[in-house]
Amino acid sequence: MLATLKQILSENWQWRHQIWDLAKIDLIKTYRGAALGKVWLFTKPAVYILVYWFTLSVGMRSGHDVNGQPFLLWLATGVFPWFFMSDAINTGSDVYRRYPYLVNRLKFPLSVISTFYTLSIMIIFACTMLFTLAVCLLTGVHLSRYLLQLPLVMVIMFVFWVAWSIMLSPLGAVSKDFSNLIKTLSTPFFWLSGILFQLSSLPEIGQRVMAFNPVAWCVEAVRDCFVYKEWIWERPDELIPFLVVFAVVVLLALRNFKRLYKEVPDVL
Repeated sequence: MLATLKQILSENWQWRHQIWDLAKIDLIKTYRGAALGKVWLFTKPAVYILVYWFTLSVGMRSGHDVNGQPFLLWLATGVFPWFFMSDAINTGSDVYRRYPYLVNRLKFPLSVISTFYTLSIMIIFACTMLFTLAVCLLTGVHLSRYLLQLPLVMVIMFVFWVAWSIMLSPLGAVSKDFSNLIKTLSTPFFWLSGILFQLSSLPEIGQRVMAFNPVAWCVEAVRDCFVYKEWIWERPDELIPFLVVFAVVVLLALRNFKRLYKEVPDVL
């Protein structure tokens, strides 16, 4: 596995300039032909946030300030990360089928595909975070020093979801049924990961189970920066389970990549 890890890191380092270029090209292709262009980066998340806010605050009358911060900010810091992770789960886990023309190029390293795709959706996520910061400043929402950890949280999320993609993409390429199975997890992840409710409202056993949910940890980590105002290492009962899951994902990524990456071009 160490040899496989060295191979993946070496490929990504050697292709680092191409990774950035491919990520930008992927973004351009996504919004090519749209009159509003980059505005669509924010339109879909903004519409969803407003719908959830209206449903929870106006319709169900359950939206209230969280830790002294506006409910809309709490909602945004859950929905924005979710859109990034939703793409990572749905497309990132089957990324070889998205770019078959790269898979079939003899000299193109497969691990790079997962990296540049995750980077492209991370750029969108970073833009939404900057947008959130700008709105907070314009509306007078108090920001704290805990925002300093946001770049660290984003780096952790990036590495984790790259590993997730490397772990599952070979399996998704070999089996279309497996790919469809993984995509069905998107909806349960959304409703069970504390994006629309506070995890602290769960029974203790539920909170312990959610500690092993990477989506829940990522959402809570972003909210630590804006809403809860805590350092991510101040809750080891949540951080340690996430690190365990992180380690397992990395090990499985190395194992699956080593066993299947030579078969993927033949299958596709």
